[in-house]
Amino acid sequence: MKTALVIVDMQNAFCSRTGSFSKRGFRLIGISKVIKNIQKLIHAAEKNKWLIVFTKLTLKKDYSDAGLLVKCSPEIIKLKAYREKTPDSEIISDLKPKKTDIIVSKKRYDPFVGTNLGKVLKKRKIKRLIVAGVTTNVCVESTIRSAFDRDFEVILVKDATTTYSKTLQKASVTTLTKHFALVTTTNALKVT
Repeated sequence: MKTALVIVDMQNAFCSRTGSFSKRGFRLIGISKVIKNIQKLIHAAEKNKWLIVFTKLTLKKDYSDAGLLVKCSPEIIKLKAYREKTPDSEIISDLKPKKTDIIVSKKRYDPFVGTNLGKVLKKRKIKRLIVAGVTTNVCVESTIRSAFDRDFEVILVKDATTTYSKTLQKASVTTLTKHFALVTTTNALKVT
């Protein structure tokens, strides 16, 4: 089955101590371990010739493309968060994409909305998505639910994702396991 590794929002905004997410008072649990596990997944993807897709939240300088995101979280504008062509919107250096990787700049939690992600996957005849990244209960979950609704087989690598609350992490993984994805760990990942 043709497979893609989808790495969700591993950008400075969320993963750096100086990123806007941290400045908003959020701390991702165990992000160093998540980064190491995603590095392992990237190695496996390269070895198995899977497509590698990075998503990142990038917004215009004036936030005219941000929709309800800035209405619900006005501090995003105050912090100049997620603005395109800024360090906040760039993928972390530990996971620097290669020229052959696909980078999807998104304006919503769901990377299928308003992007060419669906067309790219369809054109390459991808049937299965292996998903990792941040945050589990928001953008990762939005990605998986949307992929499921588009008839992709989805695998969540739970130790290659995190959020800012153990309770939310557990609840999200439980929901995804029950309804939307096969859930596994980096070391247990077996794809045929």
